[in-house]
Amino acid sequence: MFEARHELGAELESAGLARRLVREALAAAGRDAWFDTAELVVSEVVTNAALHARTPIELWLGVYEEHLSVEVRDFNPMLPVPRDYDLEATTGRGMGLVSTLSKSCGVHGLGEHGKVVWFRVADDPTEVTADQLIAAWDMDGLLVEADERPTVVEVVLASMPATLWLAARQHHDAMVRELVLYVAEHPQLSLDVASADAARALVSNAVMAAIEEAHVAGRTEPPLPEGHPSPLPWVPRQLDLQIEVPVDAAPSFATLQDVLDTGERLAVEGDLLIRPGLPEIVAVRDWACEQVISQMAGNVPRAWPGTDQDRFEVEVRDRAAPPAPQWDATVVTGSSVGVIAADDANRIIAISAPLAAALGWDPDDLVGRRVVAVIPPALREAHVAGFSRHLNTGEAHVLGIPLDLPVLHKDGSELRCRFLVERAPASAGRAVYLAWIYPLE
Repeated sequence: MFEARHELGAELESAGLARRLVREALAAAGRDAWFDTAELVVSEVVTNAALHARTPIELWLGVYEEHLSVEVRDFNPMLPVPRDYDLEATTGRGMGLVSTLSKSCGVHGLGEHGKVVWFRVADDPTEVTADQLIAAWDMDGLLVEADERPTVVEVVLASMPATLWLAARQHHDAMVRELVLYVAEHPQLSLDVASADAARALVSNAVMAAIEEAHVAGRTEPPLPEGHPSPLPWVPRQLDLQIEVPVDAAPSFATLQDVLDTGERLAVEGDLLIRPGLPEIVAVRDWACEQVISQMAGNVPRAWPGTDQDRFEVEVRDRAAPPAPQWDATVVTGSSVGVIAADDANRIIAISAPLAAALGWDPDDLVGRRVVAVIPPALREAHVAGFSRHLNTGEAHVLGIPLDLPVLHKDGSELRCRFLVERAPASAGRAVYLAWIYPLE
């Protein structure tokens, strides 16, 4: 029998140290057969603590005749919660692997004193297939035991735009992940990413649970017309989201805004790999955070006002945004057919005279506005979500595929058109999107 306790720092390098300590303990006990599983599992648990808890870490090892027992303690009271991720997501996978690969595992909450994630590795591991590993990429198998349950306040996020929030969630997940890595390389930047991530997860997991409940009840529908190739999931038409927020969690929602604002600034400056969020993506998380803070202060809920707002049609000038890419617009401005060009910030950078006339605009008045200015209000949320998904994942489900969709006329009427969207390279890795548009009426 061998037992030992080690203190680790809140750095990503602690995962490598934990692997070495586990291997040395197993080697000393002659348990070489447990090397691979134990190293993989402890690496996931310690990495998760370093990324999200951001506190000192305590590692306890117990090597016995029949099993290896490991406990990883951090001092962040936020317990892990089940999350659902798109297949393209780059974060949130590891703890499902812990559940699948270990003999048993769980989380023991210590209230304000943090938590302990524990697992055991034994001689009789179950053979795990690749499909089972993929299916395990969630938190469902991790038993959470809490000594203390926090007092909560019920908050209502009325008219939560589910499709838009799912896109915002994907953007936030990627940005939080990059910020953790950025802060590790720039320790002079003080960001409480752990608190921000906890606030983000509280809303996102509630949204996912509500969508799943609505789906089971048959109350979801596609966000785009039938036949559209976008993979956006079905969502409820109306979602008044009720979430339980710990009474002391309001500051973490203000922190979430600050952290993501910093991420947006770094993205604009080119210091992160992720593209800056579209204005609607920023606006919906600000609305959600401000609603939580406001309602916890005793104020009544205020519903999401929708994407049909004039402020989304014009280029946002009160926040940093990347400049328009350098690109030869004559292919558009000299065209005798309907074509419009937009950049990767979703801004119109050129439009042909025939198309502008068909939509009731002077070309000079439309250039500089955002693409949503010519998209009917009922389709704007899906458009923003789909384009944001494209920026985050590189997926391109509509490029090169003819589509029949309405376009918004300046007078508010809708014109049925046929689309063909193409992507053209621009300066410094930027992109321009050309939509060839032919009115059908």
